[in-house]
Amino acid sequence: MKKIIFTSLLLVIWLTGCDEGKTKTVEYYMQNSDERKTKIAECNSNPGELGMTPNCINASKAAMQIRSLTPDTTDYSKW
Repeated sequence: MKKIIFTSLLLVIWLTGCDEGKTKTVEYYMQNSDERKTKIAECNSNPGELGMTPNCINASKAAMQIRSLTPDTTDYSKW
């Protein structure tokens, strides 16, 4: 009985930890701005190790797509 409980507990811990390494899509990052900004900041703080990871690439692509879809409302005459 103790083996079953211990094995079940290890399985739950393992499955919980696997979600953090899950690759999120560009669409996901487009819809979740807080997570996108956090991921981009994390990637920019360590570009050598993280810069080319799938989540860093997808978060950056989402940011670029959002910028391309957002109309430029900057009034340069006020500069």
